[in-house]
Amino acid sequence: MKSILLASTAVIALAGAAAAEVSFGGEATLGYNDNSTTGNDGFYWDANIAVTLSQTLDNGLTAGATFDFDVAATNLGTTLSSGGYVLFVESDTAGLFFGDTAFAAETRWVSAGDMEADGFSEADGETALRGDIAYGPVEASVSYVLAANDGTMNAVDDLNQLSLGMVGTFGNFDVALAYQEASGEAAGFYSAAPGDNGDFSDDEIFGISVGAAFAGADFRLAYASNETSGEDSTGLSVSYPVGPVVLGAYYVSESDPTGDNWGINVAYENGPIAVELDYQDDQGVEKIGLEGSYDVGNGLMIYAGYLTEDATEDRFYVAGGYDLGGGASLLVSYAEDDDGVDEDEVGAGEYQVGTTVEVSFEF
Repeated sequence: MKSILLASTAVIALAGAAAAEVSFGGEATLGYNDNSTTGNDGFYWDANIAVTLSQTLDNGLTAGATFDFDVAATNLGTTLSSGGYVLFVESDTAGLFFGDTAFAAETRWVSAGDMEADGFSEADGETALRGDIAYGPVEASVSYVLAANDGTMNAVDDLNQLSLGMVGTFGNFDVALAYQEASGEAAGFYSAAPGDNGDFSDDEIFGISVGAAFAGADFRLAYASNETSGEDSTGLSVSYPVGPVVLGAYYVSESDPTGDNWGINVAYENGPIAVELDYQDDQGVEKIGLEGSYDVGNGLMIYAGYLTEDATEDRFYVAGGYDLGGGASLLVSYAEDDDGVDEDEVGAGEYQVGTTVEVSFEF
């Protein structure tokens, strides 16, 4: 906390005579789930406060910081923890970010379907240093990792896993490039407990992706290579709108002998009705999802969905959401997950298994 306040004070002090802008936001939730194992008779609650500090410096740059406080997490505010700290300096064409911020490759990479080899590291609370720059039609980023998400500083290199990303848009075409070097830390330094970021990859990965838009259709061809494992993926995806329906499909050729990936998607949205049917063959694993929503009106939404893998691992849900106005909302849902595939996050709404009644507030 002390370091956060000192850093924020330093940002404001650099700004000269102009007044700093300080904004606050927050969320609070109270709910009940009949399948909960929290030890509070099924009740759960949490609240957090988000703070943003920003300042225009005398040289025209904008400096600032963002952070948040978890006020209550199934307790009555007896503990207070902070997180999500980012210190930044930016202009219209460049920015420098330090703290809980995304890595360069994941920021710029665009895949073509479910590609096995494009597993670029995804930040989840790690301390990173990232720089962004825009020049004409090109936007580029570079980043390093400084610490795991539990606060443990790098043991081998102060700056670890160089990550690069670039996107350029040229008329109807766009090109994306991404690269990350292999981690210099011990295997699992970021992905194992206590940090436990399963989306961090220690591998060296390279990717190139080209997109094009013609006659209303969007095409993308992408190639990714995991230099550490020696595996690569080549994917082609296409989407095309037909009135209120959007048709999509992809095919990914995998060097992994397990098999290729392919899928089709049909999304319909017209007035109060939205329905999406998704089919994927994930290296021989058949995945089917059918999800939809209906806007009843006056702030009431109805949701339902059914998902299955290999016709055995079934999940389904029904839910209703009601906008109470003024940032308040009510959720009532019921979900089942036969084999725990979704780990208590069923469907697009990530509904809890069992019956849930939840009221939440945004400020």
